[in-house]
Amino acid sequence: MNGMEYVYTVYEEKSFSAAAKKLYMTQPALSAAVKKIEGELGLPIFDRSHSPLRLTDAGQAYIEAAEKIFQIQKNLHRYITDLAELESGSLVIGGTNFVTACFLPRLIKSFNEQHPNINISVIESSSAELFAGLKQGSIDIVIDSGECNIKEFESLTFFTDRIMLAVPQDYAPANLKSFSRQEIIAGKHLQQRGDAVDLQQFRELPFLLLGKGNDMYRRTMALFREAGITPQVRLYLNQLMTAYHMAATGLGATFLTDTLIRMAAPNDHLRYYLLNHALMQREIFIAIPRSVYHPKTIQAFWDNVAQFDQSMMFHVQQ
Repeated sequence: MNGMEYVYTVYEEKSFSAAAKKLYMTQPALSAAVKKIEGELGLPIFDRSHSPLRLTDAGQAYIEAAEKIFQIQKNLHRYITDLAELESGSLVIGGTNFVTACFLPRLIKSFNEQHPNINISVIESSSAELFAGLKQGSIDIVIDSGECNIKEFESLTFFTDRIMLAVPQDYAPANLKSFSRQEIIAGKHLQQRGDAVDLQQFRELPFLLLGKGNDMYRRTMALFREAGITPQVRLYLNQLMTAYHMAATGLGATFLTDTLIRMAAPNDHLRYYLLNHALMQREIFIAIPRSVYHPKTIQAFWDNVAQFDQSMMFHVQQ
């Protein structure tokens, strides 16, 4: 197994010298170990004519097999740990910035009260990187609001967000029904579906949108396409909270979730509008890989999330 680890480290680092440093061994010793494995295979693993190193076709097959073996080892270790220690251990949770900030504090607090011996670490990244980590085994559970590949991952929806159009007061049409932050906290926007507005009535406004690769970008651009609108985008941003503060200064309209509106610092500079469209409702979910052994720590967190009370989100903010 050491030889496989050596090869995999060289693959990760794209360099024998960097891999040797990471493995605390000399470069000649590492090169000799890899050459021995290549000799046993009868084919080279790395194309050394390129810098950084590239995998050969045989090398690609070797790395794919190594990843499967590492996953089997990890599953076995988890299974043995479960038998020996029950729920002690660790849990790595991955999430996007907004979802992690809004939902994880309550989920972790509730989980820790029941399972204080489990060490939790949190990784914040993009959805694509999170699901790559989940697939590779570096992340145990992902919490997200985007799309989930149901063939590869099992998911559990535990919360539903309503997306609102946030418009600075100077741009807000006086003749259209809007909602204040306090009305959203009280849930009035969920009770009055007849007060939805038409996106066409805002087509001349400057917009602040989240950039490509973000679930909110996918939703809003689909909404604009369906309405036949080419938005005047003043800024593309990375985070919903940034869009909230930018919009509050009057830079333009943006799309925000009602959860963020409830949790953000109060301001009186925005009005919120309902858009009656399926894309304006999104699910918050947790996901785990299919066909992989899930230790009791993961199952316990899953069960805890299944009991999540949506009303607690609203009650805390009121």
